[in-house]
Amino acid sequence: MQITPAIQAEAKTILELCQGDLMAALKVAESQLNIVYTRAQVLMSLAGMVVTVTGFSGRLIAGSSSAAQLFIVAGLLVSLSSAAWVFRRVMRVQWVTSLASQDREHALEQALYRRNRKTSAYTLGGTLLFIGLVLYAIAIALMLTNPVAISGPVR
Repeated sequence: MQITPAIQAEAKTILELCQGDLMAALKVAESQLNIVYTRAQVLMSLAGMVVTVTGFSGRLIAGSSSAAQLFIVAGLLVSLSSAAWVFRRVMRVQWVTSLASQDREHALEQALYRRNRKTSAYTLGGTLLFIGLVLYAIAIALMLTNPVAISGPVR
């Protein structure tokens, strides 16, 4: 684990603003972590929507061309990879209060380190989801530019 000078300085500043009260300082870190968790939940929901749309329209999209098949499968896989990454790296729960038994500055540094690590993981997960959505949109565009007549009942 790498506690950077920037994290050390931020921890010192937060402790000063909280007048040395560790629990108040940890509350600041906790509220920042809550923002990351909330945004991660949005990414998970978007990835879930990709799966839902694929369930309803995937066959029609994939039926339009081989390229559309490739793009929809790739988009689905990248989107699901994003969800798995976010679930594993961001959504994992680690209680901030477990740090309270440590030295004040070290405890806050650990909480800020967790926040930074989860923020970086969220950023990568969001980037993966964006790439997956672009691939998915390309598959839809291919379907729309090469419409195929629907034969038989659509289920």
